[in-house]
Amino acid sequence: MGFNTALSGIKASADYLSVTGNNIANADTTGFKKSRIEFDDLYNTSVLGAGSGNSIGSGVSVSSVSQEFSPGNLSYTDNNLDLAIDGSGFFILDAGIAQTYTRAGNFKLDEDGFLVTNTGSHVQGFNAVEGIVGGNLGDLKIPTDRISPESTTDMSLKVNLNSKSEDFPPFIKADFDPMDPDTYNFTQTQGVADGNGDTHIVTYYYAKSEMPNTYKVHATVDGNIKDDAGVAFMGETYATYNSAEAGVDHNGDGVEEQPFELLYLGATEPGVADIAAATKTPLAVAGTLAGMAIASTLAPTEVRSSSSVAREAFDPLDPDTYTYGNTRSVYDSLGESHTMGYYFIKQGEDNTYELRVTMDGEESYTDPLTGEDTRFLEENTAVSFDAAGNLMGAYRGIPPFGVAQPITLEVMGIDPTNRGRVTELDLTGSTQFALDNTDNFEQNGFSAGELQGVSFDSDGLLVANYTNQQTATLGQIALATFDSTDGLMPSGHTAWLASKGSGPADIGRPNSGTLGKIQGGALEESNVDLTSELVALIEAQRNYQANSKTLETENTVTQTIINLR
Repeated sequence: MGFNTALSGIKASADYLSVTGNNIANADTTGFKKSRIEFDDLYNTSVLGAGSGNSIGSGVSVSSVSQEFSPGNLSYTDNNLDLAIDGSGFFILDAGIAQTYTRAGNFKLDEDGFLVTNTGSHVQGFNAVEGIVGGNLGDLKIPTDRISPESTTDMSLKVNLNSKSEDFPPFIKADFDPMDPDTYNFTQTQGVADGNGDTHIVTYYYAKSEMPNTYKVHATVDGNIKDDAGVAFMGETYATYNSAEAGVDHNGDGVEEQPFELLYLGATEPGVADIAAATKTPLAVAGTLAGMAIASTLAPTEVRSSSSVAREAFDPLDPDTYTYGNTRSVYDSLGESHTMGYYFIKQGEDNTYELRVTMDGEESYTDPLTGEDTRFLEENTAVSFDAAGNLMGAYRGIPPFGVAQPITLEVMGIDPTNRGRVTELDLTGSTQFALDNTDNFEQNGFSAGELQGVSFDSDGLLVANYTNQQTATLGQIALATFDSTDGLMPSGHTAWLASKGSGPADIGRPNSGTLGKIQGGALEESNVDLTSELVALIEAQRNYQANSKTLETENTVTQTIINLR
């Protein structure tokens, strides 16, 4: 009896040593779950002796070796295909015969692009079709095909134009003073004789007004603004000039006005009708100085040009010819990149900007159907803001040269392979605040791209990154949980099989229920605590030695009985 008890204890201690040794051996195994040995005591019973309070135990037996599925620590790696689960789920594997389940996420790609384990088992998930994740569980695959190009068909520009920006030349707010050069932009002189034949110098001063390309004109005679009666020698007068560019017939005579040509000269601020009528009243000076009558006129053809101070013709390479500009990339249907430039030129003080668009440095292209030179953005396109700095809209026509008509902002011919396509440019959200000029440009085109890498997000979505900075969802990894993880059967290679005790697998997507979320670029370490296992070794060794002592004592007692004579 004693021999059997001692032998059962020695065997149980040896099993204890084996379980502890296996835990220690797998202390660095990814996703390993430590085991725990559980013992039961043994009693020999007979029909008559059953239930006796004086029964002597017959030893010990191993009732179970169970695994503890507590989570291990996360170890971060540089491999995007390394995955860890922050939750109670399991990765699903297809080993060819049956599905197995694991917590070890050290996955690889095989030669066919499938996500596999080191033993070749296929990782299961939901593959995407055209970016939409499907509902059928299957082998998760990473397509290595290049991504096709997409042409730009939609553009949005959210810009802030600094409200402190000024027209060029800037509006002169100060009252006119012939002694202060800061109160005017340029001058023009004229000699005039009075009734005695004495010559006087008439000087005309041009000061930039609030309107674009328009100057308020003042006059002095021998430096005097007013005559003997205290009346100004010349009443309020305005002169409006063409811009530095031709190309527009303002008065409808069939001839385009020349750069900086005088378009209007009159006593009131010009309107569209004044420019269209080419209203030009000669400058007239009249009054008395030192008792002598002085009168003079200056014909519109003699009025000095504003070219010396006005803004030069628009040039995308010269920042002095526009208020703010920037360039961005857009794409044609072949995926070729083109540089689109957008430039804002302030027009007067009415919160209005002319908008110019270039493609690859050019403002126009040759229409393949008509052979005509066509602008990417029509002439005289403007953008206006209200007094609070909010966008009012886009317009065709810039006062006083044209009537502002609301339009939908459209850019033509940006795709050389399809010049007929019209692409809308959305300025929603643009502002004119007292902040630095900034913009945010977005467009939906891109070039062709090769697969550069893949990664998983917390929802287990497999995201591909391409050389053209595009991303695509290729699929989603699947996870499984069980009613009883204690019922799972180890199958080696840090994997388990479902059994009757575990119940069937409940399969779902990460970040739902208790499945847990995915941590990409990380692995779950073994949950073995080496300190506890080393203490367990001491306990197992002690038990083994104690049971051996029992066996030795039984042997001594038995020998004593045998030696009786």
